[in-house]
Amino acid sequence: MANQALHVLHVEDDFADAMLVQQAVCEAGDFDISFEVVRTLREAKLRMQAGGFDLILLDLRLPDSVHPTETLEVARSSAGATPLLVLSGSMAVDREHLGEEIASLDKNASFKVERGRKSVNIAQVIRNAVATEDFLSI
Repeated sequence: MANQALHVLHVEDDFADAMLVQQAVCEAGDFDISFEVVRTLREAKLRMQAGGFDLILLDLRLPDSVHPTETLEVARSSAGATPLLVLSGSMAVDREHLGEEIASLDKNASFKVERGRKSVNIAQVIRNAVATEDFLSI
């Protein structure tokens, strides 16, 4: 995978959040990655079923999803063997809807600046999600 570009489906209804993730990954600058961003669960389901992604970054709260559990269930059934990484701005609330096998990051903590650096290197988390077979495969 080191010589191949990673293709990531980012399911995120907030344009600014999607751009923050892309900026953080670009700033890391040490691997080739392309993002496809969709804003609804319906769009995500269609793209996941079409396949071709190395990772799916998933926000649980989307305009056409009634509940985070519904979002996760649809993603699980549509993603096939593609790893899922939940990236939510309300992780304190959403954590109760996730099983222990679900990898997740709190968007708020991920982009909080502490002494001039990001507290979580999202680029490294993405790299690990794709490289480590047991990280998350649903």
